[in-house]
Amino acid sequence: MLAMFQETHFKASSVPKCDRGYYTTWFHSPHPDKKAGGVSIAFHKTFHPTVLLSETDTGGRYIFLKLSEGQRIFTIANVYFPNQGQIPFASKILRKLARFADGSSIILGGDFNMAMDPAIDSSTGKSSISPASQYRFRRDLSSLRLVDLWRVLHPGVRDFSFHSLAHNSYARLDHLFVSHNLLDLDPHCSMDGFLWSDHSPVYGRLRTRPSLPLPLQTLSTPTRPTRPHLLLNGKH
Repeated sequence: MLAMFQETHFKASSVPKCDRGYYTTWFHSPHPDKKAGGVSIAFHKTFHPTVLLSETDTGGRYIFLKLSEGQRIFTIANVYFPNQGQIPFASKILRKLARFADGSSIILGGDFNMAMDPAIDSSTGKSSISPASQYRFRRDLSSLRLVDLWRVLHPGVRDFSFHSLAHNSYARLDHLFVSHNLLDLDPHCSMDGFLWSDHSPVYGRLRTRPSLPLPLQTLSTPTRPTRPHLLLNGKH
């Protein structure tokens, strides 16, 4: 079981020690000098994969981990996209991710700050990102053979992971993309309500062994995550 957090707001000089409770192994990519951005990945105390390789940036925008679990090699990527210049950032991140994964199966989650298809993934039906740029992002995902797990399992359904109070609008900005070959692992993906943030948790599950599900979650919240263990128990 693992959880992915965005907007942790940790400074590099003051990352808290998070080794108690249900999630005892943590990986952080904090902002170097201010409480802004930041991403973290946490492993549940019962989850003990072998970590083969890791990579972070210096701006608190991504973490990549390469894991060995259940006789498979996975690359776990947690990202926090800026709210402007998403497509150039995406191209850079996906190139880095392709090199890091080096053929391993990918699980890519995070706050992408953009809807995949504004017509269905936004309450307004609009986006500040041009259709050509949206196509470019989908093409880059396809080149890595990554699929939108929630959309694959819920075709045509309108549901949202972000609520803008300022604009009274909703959008699906938080995503889990997985390698297409992982779709045979009894996948599950859902979204919850807005518990303590303007973003909803996104849950995912892949059954890496016949009796062992790998629950996943992406959480985008500027507040201290207090209840990830209640959300990542693999019981849906």
